[in-house]
Amino acid sequence: MTTEAKKAAGKIASWALVALVLAGGAAISGIADLTGSGILQKAFIFFLGAILVVQIIPSLMLLGAMFKGIRGMTDKKVKAGHR
Repeated sequence: MTTEAKKAAGKIASWALVALVLAGGAAISGIADLTGSGILQKAFIFFLGAILVVQIIPSLMLLGAMFKGIRGMTDKKVKAGHR
């Protein structure tokens, strides 16, 4: 992968994470719109939604690292097989 391709992939990944966080924020605001409930109930639902949204980022980073590791293993096998 060239340096320009790595930079482009990094930008795409960064913008995808930003989009996920913003979409999650919009989803949280929809969830926390409870009618007839107290302020503590709304705060609790908002807090749970925020936890779920924030957990998406590390899970995607872990998934990407896992795919990168698998790809690295296959690349090493292919290079070793050509010698």
